[in-house]
Amino acid sequence: MNFCKTLGRTINALLSYCLAIALTTSLGYAQVQDPTAPAVTPPSALGDAPDANMQPTVEALIGNAVSLSNRNYPEIEKAIQRFKNGDVEGALEFLKKAKEKYPKLPPNYITLAKLHVMAQNTQGAYNLLELQVAEDPTDPEAYLLLADQSFAGNRTAEAEALFEKAEPLVEKFDGNAKRKRDMEIRVLAGKAAVKERRGQWEDALALLNQWVETDPDNAMAHARLGVTLFRLDKSKDAFDEFSKARKLNTDLPHPYASLGQLFTQSNDMPNARKAFERAYKEDSKDPTTVRTYAEWLLQQGDLKQAQEVSTALLKLTPSAPVAVLLDGVVALMLGQNDRAEQAFNKVLSLDPGNARANDLMALLLVESDSKDDQDRALRFAEQNTKLFPQNSQANITKAYVLYKLGRMNEAQEPLQIGARGQLQTDSAYLIARIMADQGQKDKAIQALEQVLAQKQGLFVFRQQAEDLLKELKSE
Repeated sequence: MNFCKTLGRTINALLSYCLAIALTTSLGYAQVQDPTAPAVTPPSALGDAPDANMQPTVEALIGNAVSLSNRNYPEIEKAIQRFKNGDVEGALEFLKKAKEKYPKLPPNYITLAKLHVMAQNTQGAYNLLELQVAEDPTDPEAYLLLADQSFAGNRTAEAEALFEKAEPLVEKFDGNAKRKRDMEIRVLAGKAAVKERRGQWEDALALLNQWVETDPDNAMAHARLGVTLFRLDKSKDAFDEFSKARKLNTDLPHPYASLGQLFTQSNDMPNARKAFERAYKEDSKDPTTVRTYAEWLLQQGDLKQAQEVSTALLKLTPSAPVAVLLDGVVALMLGQNDRAEQAFNKVLSLDPGNARANDLMALLLVESDSKDDQDRALRFAEQNTKLFPQNSQANITKAYVLYKLGRMNEAQEPLQIGARGQLQTDSAYLIARIMADQGQKDKAIQALEQVLAQKQGLFVFRQQAEDLLKELKSE
């Protein structure tokens, strides 16, 4: 009975979530994307889990305020180390010493707030920024950091107000020319991001052109300008900007791959395919281009071609976890379970904490008739919830494995945790399967229809979801 109540709450959470926003998924853990976000391409389907912390560096903390060439900042390095060790007060003391020695550095609370942001402690960062505003309301950077947090939290109106608040303060700021220029750029980039999110492309274009004029060597400025030009039906101009961006940063996607993703978002699949094929033809030796094309083919359900391209990626980078994982996912979707298991095992030998490999191994092995395989499935699922205790997918997978093993009482807690967060399409499918098993046929059908309606992102178990929906509707 308790499990049924837990499942009922999870069903309600799932249906509310499906109705509210589009579910997307990747080979990394869940990232729900804003459809108007200015990204050139979506995060890699094989990206890091969002739980992974950013690594603070001297450059990240103060590089926008002072020159780092031919100069060391040992106090900043010591502050970073103290912070990593959990000694926040000690970190602040070293920041104070650094500020006394190098007056052009940002205010201490701002630098410490950046450390909290990098550690994904948003509340800690917010508290410090409030202290900074109270101490010196004329320094613009506190408002810019607060605006960034608001924008990241989808509080767009709040972010806009903060960028507007910062702009005149930046104009008046005269304490550090290098820092002022950086903040001027951040105001332009932030205001443009608000316009981009709202689809106000002409307004965004004007701001992005200003950004490019101010900072012509910034690859992201050109990339975002390219997206905006595409939205204004200027695909040739967009291609030119993507080309400039990639010359400045070779880690960015091939220009035709960027166009391909944008055509995909516009549901223009013929042009999307032409663009991706052109990118692959021109750049078949670049692992990023090959991976991006393979992932796109997967998302389109072109599994045979995706396997050919993923095999080519493996030849280019045979020991790269991202390439091996992609090969395993393609194999799993093709029903080549032995090849998939071999690939996931190799990923975990190269990267023992790889969240997606652990997750998929658990889901692959739990379907086996072998008790040994089922026990291994639980170990993989438990490993992920230890590494990522609040992650929805990790917890839903663990709950599903426990459910399949008949340990329904133990499945309640991870099921509840999983329902609190952002669900991936694959996680939603697992819940729908449990619904169907528990006699919740109508709700299972509703959930499956909602999930299958989502076309963005990779849905590893899409075929199984379609088969289950067909089966339920035929009963």
